[in-house]
Amino acid sequence: MGYRDPARWSPNSIRRETNGLIKTVGIDLAIGSGEHKVRCLDEKAQPCDGFTFETSSEGLAKLEERVFAQGENPIVVFEPTGLVWLQVAIYLRARHPDCRLVRVQTRKVAALRRYLRRSSKSDKVDALTLAKMPFVDSERLEPVYLPSAKIHAMQRLAKQRKRLETAIGKQKTIIGSVIDGYLPGIRRAFSNPWSVPARAFLCSRLNPMAVARATERALHVYLTKQRYHGEVDRAESHAVYLACQDVAKIYSLSLAAGSVDADFLDELQEQVSRDFRILSMLEAECDAIAQRLKELYLELHPSDNLRTIPGVGEHTAPIFLATIGDPQRFPSQAAFANYTGVVPAAKQSSQTEAKGLNMTKAGPAVLKWALFQSGQIGRRCDPQLAHVYYRQMVYHGKNHKQAMGAVMSHLAARVLSVLRENKPYELRDVMGKPISHDEARELISSMYRVPEDVRAERRRQKPTPRPEYPIKRRGMTFSSKNEAACAPQAV
Repeated sequence: MGYRDPARWSPNSIRRETNGLIKTVGIDLAIGSGEHKVRCLDEKAQPCDGFTFETSSEGLAKLEERVFAQGENPIVVFEPTGLVWLQVAIYLRARHPDCRLVRVQTRKVAALRRYLRRSSKSDKVDALTLAKMPFVDSERLEPVYLPSAKIHAMQRLAKQRKRLETAIGKQKTIIGSVIDGYLPGIRRAFSNPWSVPARAFLCSRLNPMAVARATERALHVYLTKQRYHGEVDRAESHAVYLACQDVAKIYSLSLAAGSVDADFLDELQEQVSRDFRILSMLEAECDAIAQRLKELYLELHPSDNLRTIPGVGEHTAPIFLATIGDPQRFPSQAAFANYTGVVPAAKQSSQTEAKGLNMTKAGPAVLKWALFQSGQIGRRCDPQLAHVYYRQMVYHGKNHKQAMGAVMSHLAARVLSVLRENKPYELRDVMGKPISHDEARELISSMYRVPEDVRAERRRQKPTPRPEYPIKRRGMTFSSKNEAACAPQAV
């Protein structure tokens, strides 16, 4: 081709000279109103085209014209950048159903970019790196899954509910820290600090001196009125009254010293009441999302076979259905395990193999959370899961979280099988014999209960120090002593 002046180089001139068909397309997506960068490679992994486009009807038409102009059917590679990729993927899938759309993990793209262009980082380099991924790691590319509209709605609702649940937890922490800091002991006096009587008291009766001046009977009557049915335990109201008297003594001294004034507790009451109103709003929105998720779940999965799996309930079943979508898109259980990310990383060399490594970071976070929560309950009800947990804790020296990783992996296999076959789950013992729920609990209690001394030992387990060995550096000798975790061998 001869010498080409880099200053006059253009992707179009390259394509005219090489006349290569497009094999891969890397699209570096820009968040916001920026232009997306595209780099195309031919079958020899050589650049054959490059351009920019925007997420608009004209921009998407430009992308289609440049990529599919000569009848090619290339591999289009995205990076999961927010939701910017969604409209591009929907357009290409609608216009070219046979087009292979794949996504790659950000950390893998970053690693390849550092190898290719260690000293430079730009959108063009990122697009070129994405286009090279099919040549480097074709078997590990993740196909873009575009679910149905209702599955997509469930995915959004499940993530939104998880965000709200996190916000509710933070809001409760804020309220608890304020009340425990200014009014120590009052929240602990309630059997449930988030019950309806407790909330009503903290929203309107936060002045301990006023409560102490009134009678204990008046406090008991007030708390009982806040309940939907029944009477508040006298011991609970008595404990709250004593806690208010104790805090009132502290504030009497503070008033005398001038560190607080008469309006201090009124302003504190306003702040706590505002925080409770925010909490109530978050909880109401979370309940509304849960109701809509339930409706969509029963519409898409009317058999409700997922909830026949021990540990899977009305909270986690919609999450499994939403994140998995079509179970047939996973060719094997191993592929699904890699998708969920509940398989440990591997590190093997020659005759050595590392054990106890962290799990991979693949898979939706909400799916892993649902597997953990369901596994916590399932190992107490399913003898097979209980046996997995018991073996990991007692014989393999794992701590609770490591043992739960194995439980999550087995539970994920059950979820995929139930969705694939659309049959209810049948509870069995470790030998495969069907048993009832009562028999399962008896079996777990008698054979698979982890001893408390073993559980305590796993919590206290510290790394075993390696022997000292000399290190020579620049003519000097040092003594190095490193510590590494040493898990007990299987019995």
